[in-house]
Amino acid sequence: MRDLILAAFLLLLPTGAASDAVSAAAAMENPANPLVLINTETGPIYLELLASEAPANVANFLSLMEPGETTPPGTIPGIRGYYDGMRFHRVIPGLLIQAGSPALRGDGGEFATLDDEINAASLGLHEQAVLFDNGEFNPLLGIRDKDDLDELLLRPLYRRLGIAGNTGVASRQDEILSALTEMSLRDAYAQLGYRYQSETATRALRRSVLALANRGPDDNGPEFFILLADTPHLDGKHTVIGRVVEGMATADRIGTRAIDPLDLTSPGRLIYSVRRIN
Repeated sequence: MRDLILAAFLLLLPTGAASDAVSAAAAMENPANPLVLINTETGPIYLELLASEAPANVANFLSLMEPGETTPPGTIPGIRGYYDGMRFHRVIPGLLIQAGSPALRGDGGEFATLDDEINAASLGLHEQAVLFDNGEFNPLLGIRDKDDLDELLLRPLYRRLGIAGNTGVASRQDEILSALTEMSLRDAYAQLGYRYQSETATRALRRSVLALANRGPDDNGPEFFILLADTPHLDGKHTVIGRVVEGMATADRIGTRAIDPLDLTSPGRLIYSVRRIN
């Protein structure tokens, strides 16, 4: 009788999750990598974590999802992992979906930040010029006006060259132009504080990539985003920790409606749980 009841129960379970897990595992680049399920109210998203490309940040992500005694960020009680019950609080349609902000947990918890794990050479940033031959700045810099130019390039360059005041700028214009002409994107980002390593490879920020949100260099915490489109202008500024192997349709559905993290009337899509499943 017990076996019959169990068989009947199994027949009532949805088969989609099991088959998705199987196809997700089959789509992994390396079966030894962690396979993670983000179970959301919109559907499942399966992630392959790239442990060899960002070992410290992948280990931190895995530790956060482990169940433990926590203060729930919402109304779901019990023993939970960090992400359980959180929401995708920031959505830019057709671009990215983002979750995991400590500020939205409701318990005031603070979390250590980790250094970036980015290989600029893998991304070809050393081959990308800041200033083109036609006099235009590389569009990947996102320079829209003089304020952007000053903030992203000139003030950091002046600091590096030890140039102070308008007199110093005027007297060393040839040196400044020469530096800009020889500067690569890697050099420009390094001026802003980004530090790069060569021990591991880094992949570009393209559709389906899982990366860590930050407020600047070496500021990786629990917050992550999944890209819905290619974003070459972000290469070199965010640590990539994984890729979606199954469930991009779910991510796309979550990404159809804009969510402003400052708009509390639009809380975003609920995350039931985030767990490693292999």
